Amino acid sequence: MAILKQILSSVWNKSFHNERRFDEIIGHDDTKSIFVKAILSKRPVHLLLVGSPGSAKTMFLTGIMRSIEDSYFIVGSNTTKAGLVSQLFEKKPRFLLIDELEKMNRIDQTSLLHLMETGIISETKFGKTREMELISWVFATANSCQRIIEPLLSRFIVLEVPEYTLEEFRDIAVSRLATENVEEYIAVTIAEKVWNELESKDIRNVVKVARLTKGFDDVPFIIRMMKKRRKY
Repeated sequence: MAILKQILSSVWNKSFHNERRFDEIIGHDDTKSIFVKAILSKRPVHLLLVGSPGSAKTMFLTGIMRSIEDSYFIVGSNTTKAGLVSQLFEKKPRFLLIDELEKMNRIDQTSLLHLMETGIISETKFGKTREMELISWVFATANSCQRIIEPLLSRFIVLEVPEYTLEEFRDIAVSRLATENVEEYIAVTIAEKVWNELESKDIRNVVKVARLTKGFDDVPFIIRMMKKRRKY
């Protein structure tokens, strides 16, 4: 049995290294390395990425979601609909991926804390209680830590995600917009104008401009209107 486990572990590890990488994320090599080490650890290691919008935090979670079958992705603000514990009972994920952890309500944050501390989740409904042991790695993102309860925060290795440089931002724009058949010179122009004129480092604004653009000459007008009419 022990030999079988070693063989299966070796195959799984090799598969992850060869096929399940964060290839779409430009830069952040140290963070990629930490994630790989956490995923391959024998016991749960919990990671929290903190940084400004557009810094590729969510891409780490979606990369894991696409490459590891036994993972489950949720958004912190949406757990209130069904309740985190109910979702855990249903999905039983080995890797729990939480985007925007700071938007999760305190009840669900407390339930998550119990999972991370004890590996046990419980739920009482209609006078009946159910309980289950669940060993999960929790990987999460947040724009800030202000609304995360301190006991929960202490369970994470907190990694600050640095903002991209202009050069990295251009490279990301070219790579991202290539999937939407936008020519490289147009992608570069959009990225530079979003960075310099909109003063934004969020790649989502690059995508918005690109989707409104029919050609190179449209870019200055769209950027000008976004800058003139934006509320925040």
